[in-house]
Amino acid sequence: MDLERYIQRIEQYETGALSAAEQTAFDAELISNPALREALALFRQANDVIEQGVENNLRAQLQEWNQETGQMTVTATEPVTRRVVSRRINWVRMAAAASVALLLGWFGIRWVGSQYADQELFAGQYEKPADSVFRSGATAEHPLQPGYGAWLAGDWPQAARFFGNIPADSEYYAEAQYYLGHTALQQRQYPTALAAFGQAAGRPAAKFKEKAEWNRVLTYLAASRTAEPDFQIFLASIANDPAHSYQAQASILQEKLRSIWR
Repeated sequence: MDLERYIQRIEQYETGALSAAEQTAFDAELISNPALREALALFRQANDVIEQGVENNLRAQLQEWNQETGQMTVTATEPVTRRVVSRRINWVRMAAAASVALLLGWFGIRWVGSQYADQELFAGQYEKPADSVFRSGATAEHPLQPGYGAWLAGDWPQAARFFGNIPADSEYYAEAQYYLGHTALQQRQYPTALAAFGQAAGRPAAKFKEKAEWNRVLTYLAASRTAEPDFQIFLASIANDPAHSYQAQASILQEKLRSIWR
């Protein structure tokens, strides 16, 4: 989640600085944008931390001031008053500074940690096949054209039915399974995606084999199944193969999965 992308608008939203039209647009975006909802929730929680921290610090300090002033013998009213006022101002500043530090630490840890969550790692690595892939060279006579057309139209169920019906003895089977995997991912049907990518990875067609292997790994991430032995085996197989097209990405993913922020 890119906090910098949202923070200014969230501050304006929370302080009432947005126009009526802008507020309506923001409310509408909250419904469709989970990243914006998460950012707003974190912002509000952070404000609660600040308010609670300042309140607790000031309450404790006021009690200390009361005790000090009750024990103090005043011999020169004006100088003592100045010292007490000055000390109080410093304590207020210290309390505010401590609360801001608490906010930055808490907010920063939450944000950094979120970047290492399975879903965030998946979103940072996954690339949906571009529409141009289906348009380039996919003539009306291409055996997979109906599936391509359904994909381009965003009709995932129809695309899945078509790609899933390509027989295993077809020369286009690996390609169909590869796109079936992506179609299943769009519908968050992770078991189907894993099976389809596995079928495509098991075929010798070099054009789709390595892509299918990598996307199978990413499907485990999307499904939050990274603790499973198969995921570890598949990821290590790619990361340890210098000739694999996705070796660098797999190595980076391994490092992130071992991070203390997980």
